[in-house]
Amino acid sequence: MSRHSKRTETIVRAISRAMALPTATLAVIGSAWIFAIMILVNADVLGRALLSRPIDGVPEIVSLSIVGIVFLQLANTLRMGRFISSDMLLSRLQAARPRLGQALEALYHVFGALTFAVITCYVSPKFVEAWQEGTYVGSLGRFTMEIWPILLIIVVGSALTVLQYLAQALYHLLAAAALVAPPAPRPGDTADFD
Repeated sequence: MSRHSKRTETIVRAISRAMALPTATLAVIGSAWIFAIMILVNADVLGRALLSRPIDGVPEIVSLSIVGIVFLQLANTLRMGRFISSDMLLSRLQAARPRLGQALEALYHVFGALTFAVITCYVSPKFVEAWQEGTYVGSLGRFTMEIWPILLIIVVGSALTVLQYLAQALYHLLAAAALVAPPAPRPGDTADFD
C-alpha cells in the first residue's frame, strides 16, 4: 500500500472514531429511554388495575417517545451497518466487480445523506416554532407536554445521520478508487442466492 493510501486510511479511521462517540452516546440514551418507558407503562397498567387511577399523559408520552427513541438510535444503527436494506444485487456486484460495487454503495450513502438532510431542513423550523410558541400535546389542566424536545431530537438525530451517511459515502468512494481497503464482509453478507 502506498504512503498516500496509508494516510487516507488514517483519515478515514479518524472520521470513524469521531463519529463513534456521539452516535453511541445517543444510542445509549435511546436504550435507557426504552427502559424508562417500560417502567412508566407498567406503572400505568398497575395503577389502572389496582387503584383505578391511571397515570395522566402516558399515551402522549409513549407516542412522542417512540419518535425520539428512533431518531436517537438512527446514526448508530447506520454506523453499525444495521439499517434494513435489500442488497442481494449489490452483494453480487461487489463480488464480481468490487470497485463498481463500492461506487454504487457510495451513491446509496449520498442519497441517504440527502434524505436525512431534507428531514433536518424540514423539521428545524418546526422545532424553532414549537420552542418559541410553546406548542404542546395533551389537555390543559390535566396533562401537557411540550413537543420541542422531541423535535430537537429529530433535528440532532437526523443531522448526525447525515454526517454518518457522508462518512460512509466517503469511505466507499475511496474504496472504489482503491485508496483504502474495501470493507470486510460481515457475517451473513456472503449468503449464496443461487
